[in-house]
Amino acid sequence: MAKKRFGAACMTVSLARHLNWPARKVSGEWWQKLAEAVGKYPEGGQAPWGVPFTMAKGKGPRVILAAKGRPDVKVPLRGKATFLCLLHEWRQLPETIRSEDPCEGLVAAEYEIAYADGARAVVPVRGRFEVNMAESPGPAWLAVPFNQWKTVDPTNAPPDWQWGRAQTGVGGFHGAPLLWAMPNPHPGKPLRSLTIRGLQESPLLVAGLTLYRGGSHPLRHLPRRTYRVRMGETPPKIAEATVDLGGVARIEQSTGPRGKKWLTSPYVGLYSAQEPVVGGEQLIEAFGSEDATLTVRPEGKRKLSFSLGEAFHRGQAACGAARLEVLGRTRQWMRVVIRDAATGKPTPARIHISGSRGEYIAPYGHHAQINARWFEDYGADVVAGGRNFAYVQGEFTSDLPVGDLYVELYKGFEYKPTRTRVTVRPGQEVLELGIERGADWRRDGWVTADTHVHFISPHTAWLQAQGEGVNVVNLLASQWGRLFTNVGDITGRVGVAEDDTVVYVGTENRNHMLGHMSMLGTKGLPVYPMCCGGPSESYVGDPDFMALAEWARENKRKGGVVIRPHYPYCGHTEDPVPILKGLVDALEIRNLRGTDFPTQEWYRYLNCGYRVAVCGGTDKMGAYCPLGWMRTYALLDPQRPLDYDAWAAAVRAGRTFSTTGPLIDMQVDGHRVGDTITMNASGGTLEVQAMAEAVWPLGGIEIVQAGRVVASERGGKGVRQLRAAAKVRVERSGWLAARCFGLEGHPGAYLAAHTSPVYVKVGDTRAFDGPAAEHMLALVEGGVEYLNTLATAFDEASRKRLVGLYKEAQAELRGRLLVEAKHPHHPGSGAYHTHGHGATPGHTHGG
Repeated sequence: MAKKRFGAACMTVSLARHLNWPARKVSGEWWQKLAEAVGKYPEGGQAPWGVPFTMAKGKGPRVILAAKGRPDVKVPLRGKATFLCLLHEWRQLPETIRSEDPCEGLVAAEYEIAYADGARAVVPVRGRFEVNMAESPGPAWLAVPFNQWKTVDPTNAPPDWQWGRAQTGVGGFHGAPLLWAMPNPHPGKPLRSLTIRGLQESPLLVAGLTLYRGGSHPLRHLPRRTYRVRMGETPPKIAEATVDLGGVARIEQSTGPRGKKWLTSPYVGLYSAQEPVVGGEQLIEAFGSEDATLTVRPEGKRKLSFSLGEAFHRGQAACGAARLEVLGRTRQWMRVVIRDAATGKPTPARIHISGSRGEYIAPYGHHAQINARWFEDYGADVVAGGRNFAYVQGEFTSDLPVGDLYVELYKGFEYKPTRTRVTVRPGQEVLELGIERGADWRRDGWVTADTHVHFISPHTAWLQAQGEGVNVVNLLASQWGRLFTNVGDITGRVGVAEDDTVVYVGTENRNHMLGHMSMLGTKGLPVYPMCCGGPSESYVGDPDFMALAEWARENKRKGGVVIRPHYPYCGHTEDPVPILKGLVDALEIRNLRGTDFPTQEWYRYLNCGYRVAVCGGTDKMGAYCPLGWMRTYALLDPQRPLDYDAWAAAVRAGRTFSTTGPLIDMQVDGHRVGDTITMNASGGTLEVQAMAEAVWPLGGIEIVQAGRVVASERGGKGVRQLRAAAKVRVERSGWLAARCFGLEGHPGAYLAAHTSPVYVKVGDTRAFDGPAAEHMLALVEGGVEYLNTLATAFDEASRKRLVGLYKEAQAELRGRLLVEAKHPHHPGSGAYHTHGHGATPGHTHGG
């Protein structure tokens, strides 16, 4: 058998001497409209689907019109061809259309091929086959629209595209006339002529003719595949890549070749640490005919042309010393099963699959190119640590390439993240994968939650939670100017509850100046309005109508949980008002190492005796963020099934810790986090024990009393469990908590966890910190000034009501400063002021 040849040659045929329509004057409304349509045909040199044509231009005749009763048109030809490519269309006269009697296959015209040896062949032009047909409204089966699909980058929509339409990744595939590649019955014979003959009253229009000589059908494409260009030791940077008889879907920047280093990388499972790209290269995702040529222009080098068909079928194609290699050529549909090693049952997970060169292989139904911008991709995909992942069920089907695949599996903080190499063999029907627990805190009653998720649907949230090992998802509706999200998902009750995972849709109520407050677990009608005070939270001109404290009180009345999200950011004005009133159950704190502003701000309230727990939520608003990368652990009764109300009660009681990876717990004289220990006026000594564990190395664990470290233990390389113990002397009311952090120098150094406090009540004393109270007072008084000066009021009564709430907090803080810190009230530059680093010497708050 002769070795298959790839590539094609084309010869355009000029129809200029044979064009016969439209004439200078066209009679009849239908014919005039047809002439207008023909006048809009492309002109001059064109290459639809990569096949070159010479089309007429100007105001003269533009096409050959053939119809019953009109003379045949004979076009002389020379040379040989495997296909005669024609630009044509059949336009049906209205009176000939019989919608009640479709007749697919009706011969509208015929092309007669004459050969140099005298032989002839007649090829019919049939309705719905080679041309469109009004009675059968689908596209022609054997011809294609003039314009081929145009690929676009869904993450960077062209200026003239709507974002939603760009998410399809393609456009075009329209336009007239149609392109038909007519097979030549005798490709080895020299051609003499082509006769165009109309057989119906409705006209056939022919606008272009090209002789195509190649080894395959020019319009039948190979499956889309990924190709790499190899030239020398260093992968080239590709400035441009094109396919003449096809197209380039995209140029993918890989994350580097796979191998032992990738499999043993310390970045496995980590989100915030971006894994360095070593040896990454640009890979070309292309499609086209077997005869297509893929042309690549590397930066600073000459163009390289490769046979796409040769690379696809033989594994590689050459251009001088350069090579074009196909990756994952043979693919097969198969079932993938991810099993929990402890139970042997399929379990959902977050999965990354890549080929040997680092090309991402998205499971079917998932995005190969994930859009990680705000509100632009809210499916079951995510970018984590610079790698693409898909959230999948424990069993799924997908087409996968035959050969070696590299897989990363992740399922939250209590499973060991794994990387492994697997080999898919031809004909294999099932790929089995496994993931192993590293800890089981759920067994002891600890329930995980993300308190802050946006945009995704409840069922997508459920799947992502399953893949992340999260038990409770608080999906929050909200307002963003004129955009309202997830409002249609609000039911006032649990939305999804299945397989130890619950999704409840609440609201995040927001004010650009006063702050944000999350309404979790609201029963019945939601707490509206969700946003006040104008952009960027609500819309221009939206007035200040409700304070954060009022939202919080209303949600408490409706049986909900109140969380101050991404504390203390976004507003940072009203926080003291609801916290002083005991309306805030927990603060969402992202930076948990203890030395940062958010944690220190939390400590200020604790040091003034205000009880408020810590929680973790991601504020997920796009595919840039895994659900639950920061999460809340809450301690429930391990003997009872998961129940949202029980989870809410645990958060209200402060039985929580917040974490970005480590698991932490603490006991004080046998008391758990959230408890209050009562001591007599003389105080005493408390025995504190704290422990932490993680699937990544730990750098240290600390016991904290009123913000001061009183005991610590250091970790190190390979240390995944730590304990600390201390006997702590307590002389006045306060609190104790534990915190831990990742190992410096390791990619997981950012990891941290912090418990809520164990509170200590000593006699009649109350914890108090004068400077902290001054800081709170400054916030309150700033809020009063804002409400009285710049705020857009709903009405004057509303303004007075809001200011009144602030004045209640103001009075409490002033009273405590006067009594507990002996700070006399005095005027400064405003109603009350505190002193920063530049305070006037000698001008102090007495105490």
